[in-house]
Amino acid sequence: MARFFTLIAFIGITHVLGFLPAPGTSHGSATLFLGFLLLSSYLAGRAARAVALPQITGYLVIGIVVGPHVLGILPGDVVEELRFVNGVALALIALSAGGELRIGTLRERIRSIGVITTFQIVFMFTLVAASVFLARGAIDFLRGESPNVVLAVALLFGLVAVANSPATTIAVITEEKARGILTDTVLGVTVLKDVIILILIAILIPFSAAIVDPTGGFSLDAVWRILLGILGSLAMGVALGWLVTLYLKRIRAYRILFVLGVAFMAVYLGERLHLEYILIAMAAGFFVQNFSRQGRRLLHALEANSLPVYALFFAVAGADLDITILRTAWVIATAIILTRGVALWMSTFLGARIVSDPPVIQRFAWMGFMAQAGVTLGIASLVRDNFPVWGDQVAAIIIAMIAVNQLIGPPAFRWILVKTGESHAPVPVRRARS
Repeated sequence: MARFFTLIAFIGITHVLGFLPAPGTSHGSATLFLGFLLLSSYLAGRAARAVALPQITGYLVIGIVVGPHVLGILPGDVVEELRFVNGVALALIALSAGGELRIGTLRERIRSIGVITTFQIVFMFTLVAASVFLARGAIDFLRGESPNVVLAVALLFGLVAVANSPATTIAVITEEKARGILTDTVLGVTVLKDVIILILIAILIPFSAAIVDPTGGFSLDAVWRILLGILGSLAMGVALGWLVTLYLKRIRAYRILFVLGVAFMAVYLGERLHLEYILIAMAAGFFVQNFSRQGRRLLHALEANSLPVYALFFAVAGADLDITILRTAWVIATAIILTRGVALWMSTFLGARIVSDPPVIQRFAWMGFMAQAGVTLGIASLVRDNFPVWGDQVAAIIIAMIAVNQLIGPPAFRWILVKTGESHAPVPVRRARS
């Protein structure tokens, strides 16, 4: 109760600050809101942990509540200013993802990871796309549209169904200090799908546009640009990882600040060179872990940064979610979420069964892939920009899907980690009343 009332007090203070004049500049206002958002997120995370939920669920909920779409305590322009900092947080999470991938483990699980990934992409894309196409009469904005438009919308929803959230996966694994075959499988599949989804976006967005307007044609230029960008990002990540290895090997001071600076560098290089900074950071972490002896030092430095990083990233992500869209899009969003869930369970079970994975993978691994976040939001933005006639309606449904999946995904993943014994986080102890 003490945490709850303290959290309410912080929300109230932040609300009062919203009515005061900005301190000189908008940047000063953003800094004040950032501080209160971090403190409120920390308290919300502790409260969530006390009721057996992942801390990131608390971060997400507090972001949604104080964000511009619910209470409006955090203005939209402040959320916009915090997105660069959010990019740095995502780069740190990607560094951690790469650092957790070990060649020895991947070699042992490569067949399983490859088969499950393939099954998930094929099943989820096909089942969701077919369901949307067949249910077109029940979707308001598709009634009366040509078969070409319906097919394009179906393909876009199939693309959305495939996307996962590596940031959420890493956050839950880090929080639970999870280790084991299920953890390794979920992490490997999630990272591999994150690379594949970038290629699918480059193919399906222009392909859907060509279906809607055949006169525009379909060009492979975007696909080649994405492929070159992926290769360039990986090469840049290896170079950055080599520099990180040299620093960690020769200099023992300020490792935590140095790793934070590496995240800033990954974002800067991505922006300046038009590369994927997430892949840069992931490749850097992978290089340090597998081609040097500094992997443990890197992970220790990342763990020291994890609390404020995750609190900020997921709180801002929550503030960015327009949860009010569920009022109008809940029916179709729920139908697609359920269809995606069925396809996710079927594909993971069958893929794991074919490669003779242990029952724990066959029965429970699918719940580790429910969450959706950054890449899926990017798809929603691309749909809105490329399809002005009906793109807003599709984007609204996508955002509603993200909101639901991001709220149910982390608790589901934590539950299976605890149930299978792969969580090694200390259990919260309730203090007895005197």
